[in-house]
Amino acid sequence: MFDINKIIKTLKAGGLVLMPSDTVYILAVDVNQRKAVEKLQNFKNRWIGKAISVAVCDLKMAKDYAIIPKNEEILYSHLLPGPFTLISQGKHKLMKGIEAEDGSLGIRIPDNKLIIEVVKKLGRPISATSANLSGRRPHYSVDSFIKTLSEKKKKMIDLIVDGGKLPRNKPSTVMDIRENQMKVLRKGELVAKNAKSFISKSERETQKIAELIFKKIDTPIILGLSGELGTGKTTFSKAIGKLIGIEEKIVSPTFNIYNDYGDFLHMDLYRINNQEELKEIDFWKIISNKKIVCIEWIENLGKENLAKLNKIFNLKFLIFNYIDETSREIKL
Repeated sequence: MFDINKIIKTLKAGGLVLMPSDTVYILAVDVNQRKAVEKLQNFKNRWIGKAISVAVCDLKMAKDYAIIPKNEEILYSHLLPGPFTLISQGKHKLMKGIEAEDGSLGIRIPDNKLIIEVVKKLGRPISATSANLSGRRPHYSVDSFIKTLSEKKKKMIDLIVDGGKLPRNKPSTVMDIRENQMKVLRKGELVAKNAKSFISKSERETQKIAELIFKKIDTPIILGLSGELGTGKTTFSKAIGKLIGIEEKIVSPTFNIYNDYGDFLHMDLYRINNQEELKEIDFWKIISNKKIVCIEWIENLGKENLAKLNKIFNLKFLIFNYIDETSREIKL
């Protein structure tokens, strides 16, 4: 267990804390203290004009420090917590050097219980910049980072919170969302096209998108997946099954229409052509009392059944589209 009180005490004293996040190790300081921010800038060899992103615990805290109109609020609610840094217009309440020269502020709500708890207890944002020297690669373990430092730099770190070796996720995707734009400034593990649309270039990215969506849905739920062959529907379904704790191997139900894994039901209606075939598999009975049902080729149910499904169950649609040979769009 991490000593939250020790972390808070160090931050309040203006200290520099090395700690794990949902992406990489970060360097955290109290961004309301001048000496703490200056220490962080000196450590990273940053000039004052280069912004430093902050971690907040929720949208309410984000609104205390940034101007977030309704259209931007939608993005916050759909993308965060998650591996995104959203750039909004700052309210100039933080120390010089945190906001960019144009007054913008990069905001994170990490999918990390430790950071959220620290920020809540501290009652204000902390820095969320990656633990590296400017221009260098991020780090996924304490040892890896410490080895790159001079003795002088090592002495500048007041507290090390060792969370072990982190998964090799990329740093957060940085997106400028001001003035109705969606400009990606740095590509991380996931890229959003808009509030409910994500771009995937690999199976791993499709799995990560499934994880992000899964954390924002209420169960029981039916996920209807629509799209051409090869767009990632089965990869997405398998990822959802694993996320709810299905340990056995999840295989495609293309030839037997559905596979029942207890709380999780995986269906593929590609071969269903009429209502009689739905009756033969006892469709309405087998989808009941499940925590999550993923239905590929859900459009084959037809309009009447889709309307009935939507009326009875918590139903969400995901559309899978080709962008090019290597890229797919997954739209909720």
